[in-house]
Amino acid sequence: MKQFTIILIALLFYTTTNAQVEIKPGLKLGMNIAGLSNLEENGGLNSEKLTTFHIGATLSFKFARFYTLQPEIVYSKQGSEYKTFGNEGTQTIELNYLSIPVNNRFFIGDSGINFQIAPVIDIILSHKDVHDPQTVDIALAGAIGYDIGNGLVMSIGYKQGLTDLLGRNVDTGNGYETTEVSELILNNVIQLSVGYQFKL
Repeated sequence: MKQFTIILIALLFYTTTNAQVEIKPGLKLGMNIAGLSNLEENGGLNSEKLTTFHIGATLSFKFARFYTLQPEIVYSKQGSEYKTFGNEGTQTIELNYLSIPVNNRFFIGDSGINFQIAPVIDIILSHKDVHDPQTVDIALAGAIGYDIGNGLVMSIGYKQGLTDLLGRNVDTGNGYETTEVSELILNNVIQLSVGYQFKL
């Protein structure tokens, strides 16, 4: 993490000293189709996807025709709906995150089509219907985007959480409770986004 921070600071410093770098602040919002893996294995629950939203700000640094670095700060509402066996009622696990992706966008020529990959840190802001969830989720996101023109952008992507919701694959000094993927409750989100980037 320390090396990553040093690299990010160096890149940001580079943008202030190189006039060729194009900097664009922006806004984004969109729909989340969120879920939690393996709820059935952790309490006899019949889980369903939860349709929510995300909204936030972006800052893009276009270093080359084919590559743009785009850190983001996003509010992302996630979780899952579920039904207990024998219970007709539906309950909802709500997880509200401050999401910090460091998005890497790779463009195909001048077409506006781009492929995106981002390490993500999700910090929980609030939650409902889950006891003592892990406060930080490390995730990996990927997307296909299209720069429409006149500042308008859009993308469809997928974010996979890597940290168990209950922290069981996190080493707290006493080892890991479990690292079996089939047992972990992990965030997963399909995200459809639209945005606007401003010219400075």
